[in-house]
Amino acid sequence: MAPTLTTAYLLTDELAAPTERTRAGAWVNTSCNAGSSTATALTGTLLTHLPLPACLLLAATPPLAALALRGHGGEPRQGLGERRGPVC
Repeated sequence: MAPTLTTAYLLTDELAAPTERTRAGAWVNTSCNAGSSTATALTGTLLTHLPLPACLLLAATPPLAALALRGHGGEPRQGLGERRGPVC
């Protein structure tokens, strides 16, 4: 979550007008908190209505889907993992 949140703050800071940067950053923070709260409430609801193995299967679905979509080759795709210069 940290890289995504950092990217959101950096993009917001870059795209917002100088007079609106604080407000835009607050909206990023609010959105993150709302998403986390909603996910926590949904998880609690699922745990009360579904057996634990089903919940664990649901939790494993996104990373397993990402692995399946990545492909079968062991070699990384061209361009991935290469540094293009300093980040800052």
